[in-house]
Amino acid sequence: MIQQLAGGVLARPLAAALAAAIAAPGALRRASAAAAAAAPAAAAAAAQPAAAPPPPQPAGPQQQPALAARPLLRRGDPSADVPEVQGYVHSTESFSTVDGPGVRFLVFLQGCGMRCSFCSNPDTWSLHSGEPVSSKELAKQIRRVLPYLKCSHGGLTCSGGEPLLQPEFTAALFQEAHAMGLTTTLDTTGQGTKHKHWDVVLPHTDGVLFCIKSLDPTKYTALTGLKQGGALHFASELAARGIPFWARYVLIPGHTDSDTDIALFADWARAQPTLAGVELLPYHEYGRNKWAALGLAYPLAGVPTPPPEETRRVVARLEAAGLKVLCDAGGGGGLSAAHTGAHS
Repeated sequence: MIQQLAGGVLARPLAAALAAAIAAPGALRRASAAAAAAAPAAAAAAAQPAAAPPPPQPAGPQQQPALAARPLLRRGDPSADVPEVQGYVHSTESFSTVDGPGVRFLVFLQGCGMRCSFCSNPDTWSLHSGEPVSSKELAKQIRRVLPYLKCSHGGLTCSGGEPLLQPEFTAALFQEAHAMGLTTTLDTTGQGTKHKHWDVVLPHTDGVLFCIKSLDPTKYTALTGLKQGGALHFASELAARGIPFWARYVLIPGHTDSDTDIALFADWARAQPTLAGVELLPYHEYGRNKWAALGLAYPLAGVPTPPPEETRRVVARLEAAGLKVLCDAGGGGGLSAAHTGAHS
């Protein structure tokens, strides 16, 4: 979706954040003990004459069978209740290792309301120019590679473009993934609105990769074409729902790399209650040829990639602020996370 990280793996940090929500064995043991303790009382109650059952009540229009029971009525298919939705897809990857925990099936969706100056995929901006596909058809593609997704504790990541702008389609894909026992990750800039977009997708989201662009409102608008308020509200929504996320920040010389820029970002990041860590992405021009192919002038022509020593300086400053940082500093130095503890 944005500047991609070369070589880093977010598996352990984000997987650890997601694993905290899985406590089924202990819960089952407690339920079994409670059932055993209640057995004598249940036997005594069974010896008493049965009371007449209350008259049946008419079902209201909102009363539906429990979702957990429906698969048993549909020959045990957990995805039988997931609606089939058509969406527009730019492309897919079946073996991504930098877009969430484990190995990910990565879907790039069409459509984005931003016009980021450093966008690597401007061909994803138009919503309806991609390949129309149904969520069920895409689920079949995911099932073909299910063994190695599961063995790595991986799953599905929806990127773009902006996946929140196709909320019903993204939600259907995430429900399909959950039915397969996979985790779901949303790679987003927080576009859309709460009721129309976030409330549709976030209930089915396990983790988020969130690119905040800039914490300076003026620079944010200059870089993206949109106002900053929506992104900040989205971060608040993640906190309210308890969804863990990695904050992605693109380091662009002359635009997002000043001492003030870094201080603003660090202060914001430290205040996020569900932040799992920071992914610092050095700016590059990998998408410049796509701009040319579309007949578009590249806005950041002449802006260099930050040198490795500058990137490491910013990493050190973020670490000094108490943040966990993942970054490929370039220059053959490998992952800065080797000394930040991001792999621990």
